[in-house]
Amino acid sequence: MIIKEPSNEPEPIYIDAVYWIHKHSVALHYGGPEEGGWWFDTGVPTGFSFGPIVGEDAAYDQARKMNELEHERREREEDYDYSSVLSYKSDHFSYSVEDYPVPVPYPEFRPHYE
Repeated sequence: MIIKEPSNEPEPIYIDAVYWIHKHSVALHYGGPEEGGWWFDTGVPTGFSFGPIVGEDAAYDQARKMNELEHERREREEDYDYSSVLSYKSDHFSYSVEDYPVPVPYPEFRPHYE
């Protein structure tokens, strides 16, 4: 049996990680002609960052709600869908959860076909 000595030290407090929600202007870009052609997603920060939010579940719940509202806005206001060849005439946004406060563009490097 192990007996723990009494201590005046406070018990440690554990908190969840901290997250931010970033807003990106998103588009599909042509990757190349291989296999009949392929496309990849791109995102450019809009300057909007929401947070910090404590807890991964809370951050994803909030981002999900924001993406639902964005989807509703797009259906009301935009003429072309995200995957349309004319989508450059419309604004498309996406909210993502990240563990860093400053939004960055993605992808970091242009993908290539292998």
